[in-house]
Parts: sequence; C-alpha cells; structure tokens
Amino acid sequence: MKKAIMLSTSTLALLLVGASSVSAASVAETQWNSTGTIAFTENTTTPPDVTDPEVPGEPGVDGTDGALAIDYASDLDFGTHEISASQETYYANPDSKAFSKPVAAFVEMHDLRGLGTGNNTQLTVTQLTQFNNGSSDLKGAALTFTSGTGANAGGGTYIPTSATNFTLTPGTAQDVMTTDGTVGQYLTSYGVASDYKGTEEEGPISLSVPSGSAVVGSYKATLQWDLTTAP
Repeated sequence: MKKAIMLSTSTLALLLVGASSVSAASVAETQWNSTGTIAFTENTTTPPDVTDPEVPGEPGVDGTDGALAIDYASDLDFGTHEISASQETYYANPDSKAFSKPVAAFVEMHDLRGLGTGNNTQLTVTQLTQFNNGSSDLKGAALTFTSGTGANAGGGTYIPTSATNFTLTPGTAQDVMTTDGTVGQYLTSYGVASDYKGTEEEGPISLSVPSGSAVVGSYKATLQWDLTTAP
C-alpha cells in the first residue's frame, strides 16, 4: 500500500513537470521580437522651397542645393526720387519677386546636415561698398534694417535668434541670424508687407542720404550674405 502511494506521487510529479514544459514551450512559440530601423543622411540634393515669411509653409521659388545653404535674400528697391537740398530718408519697397504677391523683405536658409544641436550656424550680411553710380559714391548714405524677426519656415518649434535692428557699415559684416544646428529651414523677415508704406513714407528698411550727396543717376550697392558654421 505504501509502495502504491509512492508510485502515484512520482507519477503525479512527472505529469506536473511535463505540463510545465508544455506551457513554457507554448509561450515561446507564440511570442516573437521584431525590430524597426531607420537611417538618415544629410540632404544635399532636395532643398526645401523658399517659404512665404508671412504664411509659413506656403512654398515659393526653388531653394538652393546643399545640406547647408542660403535659399533666398530679397533685393532692396528704394525707388526713384527728385534730388533734394535736405537730408532725406527713403524706404524700401516690399519684395515682389519671391511670390505672386508682395511680401516683407526677408532672408532664408536651411540646415539639412543632421548633425544636431551644438553645430551652430551664423548668417551675416556685408554691404561690400557704398552705393555708387559708376563714377561716384553716395557719400554718407546709411542702410538700416529694423523689425527683424526670426521664424521656423518649416513649421518646427525651434526659432532662430535674429538681430532686430542694425545699420550697415560698408565693408563690415553684420550678424543677422544664428541657429544651434537643429535641422530645419529658417528665415528672418523685416516687418510685414503692410509695413511698407511707400519709398518716401515709412518702412522697416531705410536708406538715409545726406544733403548734397546725390547727383543724377542710378546708384547700386551689393549686399553679400554669408552662412558659416561656428568654430
């Protein structure tokens, strides 16, 4: 009788072990771990379109190829005026080239290097020479930017740091906009289109011309925009 009990106990133990093994195998056979992967490279071939500074995300002309590039900078048109005996200040027209409607003057760049924060960029502008008509300078003329505002043209949350107001000194680089290396498309605009009241009225970008400086003719100056990486 005792032997029969012992045999029954051993048999029960074997049955329990077998059940446990089946249960573990069942779990292993109905579970699987898969992985998801993705990789990125810097974008040098498909730059974003230039974006309307007043309607971020609305595309305009094509951007510039390259992982780090300036996509656009507005030309500045101060109009045509009769020569004055007094010092005068003239104001730039809004930009009518980038889009089908006038917009505020702006500069735009993109950083698609994918290096992450800590890889800062610096955008500067240099008025290479004084306004000149081919034979003489517009002596003492001063070009001033106001109401500079940075924006993320691609809809991201990171906003670049932009210089609000500055007056250019010919031959000297002026800081315009900095970023921290975050991937994106960024712009600095100067006011909005409605702020450009007319070349003799009011506007965010002005050209001051001293008395006696202007003679008959058309004057031009080149603004060089440079985008560099921080050391």
